[in-house]
Amino acid sequence: MLLIKLLSLILLLPFFFVSKKLFKKKDLNFFDLLIIFNTLYFVLIPLKSDEVVYKVLGKISSTTSILVFFYLLFFFITLLVASHLVKPQSNSPLNVTYFLKNYSSLQAKLPLKLVLIVLPIFALTYYVPHMSTMSAFEEIKQAGVRASYEESSMVKLFGTIFTLGLIISITLFLQNFKEKKYDILAVGSLLLFLVNLLLLPRRTLLEFILFGAIIFYSLNRDLINKKLMLYAFSFGMFLYLVYFPFYNIVRRSPVKFEIQSPVTSIQAIYDYGISSSDDANDRAANLTDSRAIYLYRAIYWVALNDNDKDITWGDLTLSAIDHAIPKVLNPTKGLGSELTLEARQHTNKDSADSVLLLALADYSMLGAIATVLIYFIVFKLLTFISDSSEFFFGKTIASLYVVYFVFKLAFATEKKLDSILADIVTYTLVIALIIFLHKTNLIIMSNKMPLSKKKNDQV
Repeated sequence: MLLIKLLSLILLLPFFFVSKKLFKKKDLNFFDLLIIFNTLYFVLIPLKSDEVVYKVLGKISSTTSILVFFYLLFFFITLLVASHLVKPQSNSPLNVTYFLKNYSSLQAKLPLKLVLIVLPIFALTYYVPHMSTMSAFEEIKQAGVRASYEESSMVKLFGTIFTLGLIISITLFLQNFKEKKYDILAVGSLLLFLVNLLLLPRRTLLEFILFGAIIFYSLNRDLINKKLMLYAFSFGMFLYLVYFPFYNIVRRSPVKFEIQSPVTSIQAIYDYGISSSDDANDRAANLTDSRAIYLYRAIYWVALNDNDKDITWGDLTLSAIDHAIPKVLNPTKGLGSELTLEARQHTNKDSADSVLLLALADYSMLGAIATVLIYFIVFKLLTFISDSSEFFFGKTIASLYVVYFVFKLAFATEKKLDSILADIVTYTLVIALIIFLHKTNLIIMSNKMPLSKKKNDQV
């Protein structure tokens, strides 16, 4: 345990290059975000965890600890190199905050604003009961087992609509934040979406809080001061020390969940959580830390149990691609990479997947470089779809969704490659919805002159 902590201190160095950018309020690109979120899960979590949390690793080997250290070190160095290759004023979704800073302002018509109010209300009775981490409850687990492929696909499709609506609401609210121009319908929509997020997996809640923070940083960084940073830090501590442990208590509630009455059931479950928080809070806090180290554990177990003959040299990547293709196009698709990765870890338990894990199992130490290449290829696929749609149908907010997707790739460290590729397929459906919104003039983009051009005009 001590050796891992010492090595984790060294792995903090790449993060300091990114934190220097944040301190100077410079722009952040995709690879900077990958460094931030991967540092959280693979460096900070092991560094701060105590002996109780480290027990989930099982027997700790010095050789394996050093091997994992070098694998992560190569990965972070590759990310740093990739980050420096991104041109500072490249107006591409890859250059996340610069792109958002120069992005067109959005104007939503009244019918769309009303839809953004109705959408989160409907989600409370349909989307939340199906997708919430409350699927830990036995009744919803059984319902999930009985759900057909078509039903599951419909829930995921609604999830893309839910996500797009939330992205539009966040952007509408934050783009005029500096001028203190608040649309009452946009504010109401965001509050209703927040109710949904408090009931969905905590990862989803964090994802949209942080994505909102990225938009705020991109558009209003001159408003960032010590007072605002103190507020943000206090809010983060509240989530970590109060809400996340409370959420773990709620997940393990013995209260019966009635699928026919989701809102009433959710209220009863949260009432149980409030009444039980004093007794179960410490145990729930330990569960939060233990769950967070699972990503590191998965890589550790593959490194511990693998030998040269186990390396599959692309087979796992191909199985992930095969599994991501929709059943209607690939009726004989396989089971994907998850079961193979669990076998390589010598466990029959559900493990914390990641692209970094698959790349280690598939390409050995070269997986550190392969992971960055996979992320970049996914980005190029997204921009190809976005650019193609704008070539045929004109400029839309498709590129804004690319930025969100890029952020989600960086944030969703615990996500298997199969799911990431499947999301690209779903993205084409989002494009169709975006085109519909523009063709019906429900949403309009107004041109915003890039800062570099403004400066040239003033000279």
